Amino acid sequence: MSEEELRQKKVGILGLQFPPAWREREQLATAMKDRTPGTLNETIKGSPAVLVVVYDTKKRAPASEGDVLGMLSLGCVMENMWLMAQELEIGFQIMSAFSGPVQKEVRKILKIPEPMAVSFAVRLGYPAVQPGYVRVRRDIESFTYRNAFGKKW
Repeated sequence: MSEEELRQKKVGILGLQFPPAWREREQLATAMKDRTPGTLNETIKGSPAVLVVVYDTKKRAPASEGDVLGMLSLGCVMENMWLMAQELEIGFQIMSAFSGPVQKEVRKILKIPEPMAVSFAVRLGYPAVQPGYVRVRRDIESFTYRNAFGKKW
């Protein structure tokens, strides 16, 4: 779709922002195989701040098997921080590199005691360059209702 159609439909971003190899299924599979994941050092290099969110594994939300509710609550906290960062024009990138075997090293470096565990890690900072693509959001009124489903404000 064109930029104008995107602005009218309000459905996210144009695929044209992605490299050509990512737009075709056959090329994407090859591009993914050829790309090696970056190291943690490369991921955080140049980041003015990295936020590491930890939680106490011995505490859990009541009646929550495996503490699903606790993790959901942490997700809500992260979303609120992300929304505020967006409002302040601060870049906010959740990093998956802190999971798995890296967590042990991070715990050691940051002196995170047992039973605390890393839940999320986020890069924060003001972008050096603003993205050169159109990104739109739907108007809240297009998907919210008042007092009953289908009843517009």
